[in-house]
This record gives sequence, structure tokens and C-alpha cells, in this order.
Amino acid sequence: MSYLAFQLKKVFKNKLTPVCLAILLLLMGIVLFMNIRTNPRFSLQAVAKSEIAYCQKEINRQQRLLKHDKQKSKTEIHNDTKAAIRQNQDVVKQDKQVLNAANKGNWRKAYTIMWHQKKQEQTITSNGQDLADLNSRINVEKKLQFFNYLRHEPLPYESQDMPVTGWQFLLQLNQQYLPYVFTLVALFLLTLLLTDSYHQKLDTAQLLPLKKNNLMISNTIAGIVLTLGSFLGINLVLFIVASLISGTGSLAFPYIVGQYTGGRPLIECISTGSFIIKVIVLQVLTLIFEVVLVQFLARIFRDKLPALLIAILLVPGLNIATMIVEPLRKICAWLPMTYLNAVDIVSGNLGMNYQNVQLNYTTGLLTLCCSILIITIMISLSSHIKYKE
Repeated sequence: MSYLAFQLKKVFKNKLTPVCLAILLLLMGIVLFMNIRTNPRFSLQAVAKSEIAYCQKEINRQQRLLKHDKQKSKTEIHNDTKAAIRQNQDVVKQDKQVLNAANKGNWRKAYTIMWHQKKQEQTITSNGQDLADLNSRINVEKKLQFFNYLRHEPLPYESQDMPVTGWQFLLQLNQQYLPYVFTLVALFLLTLLLTDSYHQKLDTAQLLPLKKNNLMISNTIAGIVLTLGSFLGINLVLFIVASLISGTGSLAFPYIVGQYTGGRPLIECISTGSFIIKVIVLQVLTLIFEVVLVQFLARIFRDKLPALLIAILLVPGLNIATMIVEPLRKICAWLPMTYLNAVDIVSGNLGMNYQNVQLNYTTGLLTLCCSILIITIMISLSSHIKYKE
């Protein structure tokens, strides 16, 4: 039996691997259940009904104010109240049209009306200057681009707040939950695998009649099979379950992306299919980086606990630190740990939140590839030194 086959056998026979992955699947399954339960509240029809109810309530309140206006004069407040009533009545009329169009499956008409509404909101919010107004403008711009895409590609509506279809649920999962939880599990399993040959800080694998490079390559391949196989398996199972319940969804459905340019963020919509490809590439490189990093730490510390603790501090720990420590945000584009959440990187959310122009997909590819290469060279050098000793 080759050393690689032996390492792979350890991966599949380790009882902790299925236990950890089963717990992870259970947690993500709970997220899917909660999404399915609350998704009806976020449908286009539900949003339209909610806005109709709110505007109708505002109209009634404003009409009561006019009714109790003792002066009944054409004061500025009186005129503003009447204008607000007319505006809310227009919104109610538009929302009823959206509701009727959505119920009939006339998505193009529904999206066109929504686009006009967001266009009006953009005009209202375009004069703000403070941070709150900036966030409002960005949110309106996102919705504007979203419905502009859909009015030209009138696909059935899918909520991005509580997605339930296969593709959209996977994207939410890989944005909010899976990168962080899976990283902890992956670091734990990788540490067990790559430190297993060390006994009392002596590497028993060096006693095998193998070249040092073969050992390094075998360990790396085994680690990649463990992490990529587990990550792919979890995503595949959850995708199948979500698709069986709610359908796969469309790869042509829009996904909102942005880019911080140093001035105002640039917002656009691209198809889910083209977006997912970039996410997969960045996620694969991130997992490979974790494998070589743990392997390097295992060679340095030659013990499970120190290697695991340092790995946790370096990967999820440093990733969280960039959110809190302001100076780290200036250099975070060149830290491979920043790219833990591939969805936030490719969508531009992290770049806009940190106001960092360099934090994007291209920089992520460069940073992760260089980091993997540098650590691999360091592993090879450390291995060479140990063999000489």
C-alpha cells in the first residue's frame, strides 16, 4: 500500500470525520428549515401586501390630521399632508398592480412597476450626504439594478433574504454560515490527519523508505481530498434537499454585486451562474491554503493541540480581527485569511464595507496562489532541514 493510499484510508476510517460532518449538515439543515418556514413572508406578493397595508395606515392617519385641522387653511403643513396622501395613494395603486401581475405570473409587468418605484426612491435619497443616507442610496441602487435586470429577464421571483431554491440557498449558506463553521471543522480534521505521524515530537513517517517530497505531496493530496471532498459533499447534499423541496432555481437569476472605486460604489447585477464559478474558484484556493498552512504548522509544532490553536488564531481569528482592528483593513487585501468568505469577496460586499479598492476577486486569486506557493516552499525547506538532521 502506498503512503498516499494509507493517508486516504485514515481520512475515510477516522470516526470523527463523519460525526463532525453530520453535525455540520444538521446545523445547515436547520437553516434550510427556517428559510422554508419564513420564505412566504418575503415573496413579492407578501412584500406588496405589506407595503399596501403600511401606506393605507399612513393615508388614514394623514386624513385624520386634515379632518381635525381647525384652520382648514392652505398652510404649508396642510399642503404637505395632502401631497403625502396623494403620494401614498399612488404607491398603493402601484403595489396593487404589482400584486395582481405577480399573481397572474406577469413578471415583466410586476418588475417594471417595481423598477419605476425604486427609480422614484433613488431621486428622493440622492440628496443625502451622511453615512445613513449613503447606505440608503446603496440599498436603493441595489434594488434598482436588481429589478432592472429582471424586467429584461422576467424570471419567477426568488427571495434573496430567505432563499429556498437550490442555487440561491447555497449562496446564502456560503455567505453567512458555512465558511466559518466549516473552517473550524476542517482545521480540526486536518490537524488530526497531518499530526498523526508525530509521536513525542518525532516524525515516524521519515522512517519510511520514501523521498521527502513524496511525503509532502501525499499529505497535501490527502488533506485536499478531506477538505474539498467534505465541502463538496455538504454543499451537494444541501443543494439536493433544497432542490427537491423548492426546485433548483435558475442560474440566469440575478445576483447583486458591487465594487468600491474610492468614490461611490458601483452596483450591477450578473447571472447566478457566472457568479458561482468565481466563488468556487476562490473557495477551492482557500481550502488548499488551509491544507498547506496546517501541514506547515504540524511540521513546526509536531503536536496536535499547538498546531490546532495556532491554525484557529491565524485563519478564523485573523479574519475576525480585520473586522475589528481598523489598521488591519488597510492591508487585509494581502492577507489570505481575508478570503475565507468567497461570496462576500466576489460580490464586492467586503470591499464596500471596508472601503478597500484592492479587496476583490483578482487580488484574492493572486494573494491565495502566492500564499500557497510560499508556504509549500517553506514546508519543503523545513522537510529538507529535518532530513539532514
